[in-house]
Amino acid sequence: MAKPKIAVVPLWDDEKESIWMVPGYMDGIRDAGGIPIILSLSSSTEDVLEIFEMCDGLLMTGGHDVSPALYHQEKTESCGQACI
Repeated sequence: MAKPKIAVVPLWDDEKESIWMVPGYMDGIRDAGGIPIILSLSSSTEDVLEIFEMCDGLLMTGGHDVSPALYHQEKTESCGQACI
C-alpha cells in the first residue's frame, strides 16, 4: 500500500526571501506513516490544482497575519506582520 502524500504549506522568511518549514511538522507526518511534500508558493491555479491531485492531504501550517484590509478592517496593535 502506498504511503499517503501530504502537501505542506511552507512558512515565508521575509529577510531571506525564502520558504522554510519547522521540522516537527515533517516529522509528525512521517511518524503517522505519510510522506510530507513542501509546496512551492505559486499563484498559478492550474499548478496548485495539479499538485493537489497528486496529494492525499493538505497541512496548512499558518504564517503571517492576514491583512485586515482584505476584510475591510483597520490594522490594530495586536496585528502581527501581515501578508497579502
